[in-house]
Order: sequence, then structure tokens, then C-alpha cells
Amino acid sequence: MTYWMYGWHACLAALSNPDRKIEKILIDKRQDPKKLQLTRKIILEAVDAKIIETKVGKDAVHQGIAICVHEQIPEDISFLQAEKSMLVVVLDQITDPHNMGAIWRSCAVFGATAVVVPERNSATESAVLAKAASGALEIVPRVEIKNLAAAIAELKELGFWVYGFSEHATETLQNYAFPKKTALIFGNEGDGMRALTTKNCDLTLQLPTSNTFQTLNVSNAAAVALYEVFRQQN
Repeated sequence: MTYWMYGWHACLAALSNPDRKIEKILIDKRQDPKKLQLTRKIILEAVDAKIIETKVGKDAVHQGIAICVHEQIPEDISFLQAEKSMLVVVLDQITDPHNMGAIWRSCAVFGATAVVVPERNSATESAVLAKAASGALEIVPRVEIKNLAAAIAELKELGFWVYGFSEHATETLQNYAFPKKTALIFGNEGDGMRALTTKNCDLTLQLPTSNTFQTLNVSNAAAVALYEVFRQQN
């Protein structure tokens, strides 16, 4: 399946990824095509900005570029079996592409090995997600699973310790030392992790917050948690 990706960060990252299949590039005729630094043959058209809007929508902040890309092929969870330090993020029914994209960006910044998502009730790869991820989709692989409980069990078999994040947890992030193979689970924007997901975690953690305001957007919470694990492991 193809879609029109837009925005310079996302598009340049896709163009630099040899595994990303790309059909066509549309660039605003006022832009300098040398900025693309193409290393492979792809159809390139310099067009009026309104043509780009017809592909991505008039409200999309396309920055004068759009590329028609094929979706990435997800990895299998067995991809994570290597005996080395790994940080994996598992998303339990994150459906907002802006939140998922922002989490993906943090995963790239803080060296996550993969993002694990259920096939159903998760934001799919899209232009909005790619723009929010700002190129991170080309760096951090997507692992799709059919059943999250089974996937958590498999992660444990692969040597991962699994930590879920909940505002109701009693243990706090900064008081815990993370092992070399760590999986962090974040629940959806409204209800958090599902009950079965919480039950299958090795431990649930909360972020340290002030007493006056304790609610944090899931993408921001993920960034804080990823930073702490990265800090410890590096």
C-alpha cells in the first residue's frame, strides 16, 4: 500500500533509506531540487504547491515536498532474539498517529531497537504518523504482533524484563535499575494499559511528578522513561 509522505525531515530520511520503496517525488517549483541529494533514480516533478496540496491535503504542513512511498514491511518479534542490550517500546492500543509518531521520534533519539504494536487498534503507518516521527520510521523498525499477551510472554522468553507505566503504580521510574534487555509498555491515550497487559508486566512504574498536576501526555511520558533507561544503559 502506498501513501503520500510530506515534510522535509520525513522525506529526506525516507529518501536516504535504501529499504524504503518510493514511487515519485513532488517538489514545489520554488524549492531547490539539489536539497534532495538523490542517490537513486526516482521520478521527480517540480510543480505548483497546489498540486502537492491535492495529494496531502490543504491543511498538511508539507513544506514544499511530498513523496509517494510504500509502507514499510514490519519485522517479526523474533528479530529481537539477539543476545545484546536492547530497549524496546511496546504500545498498547495507541491509536493517535500524532502520539505514536512522537513516541517513535523519542525511540530514535534514545536508541530503542524496535516499536512493538498490535495489528489491530493501533495507528497504522501514514503521512501524519511519518510527519510526527520526523524521519524516525526509517530508523526504528516496527514489529507487529497479533496478540499482546502472547507477545509479552515471547519477549520474556527472549530475555526481556517488561515494565508497564501507570499512574496507579507504587514504584517510581528513578528508583529502578533497568537490565540490558528492557521492554517499556505504554497504554492508550484515555485508559492506559489494559488489565491483562498490566497483569503480564514484571513491574509497573509511574513517573515522578508534582502533587499539583500529575497527568502527562503518553508521548511525553514515553520520552521521559526512554531518557532514563538510555541514561542508565549508556
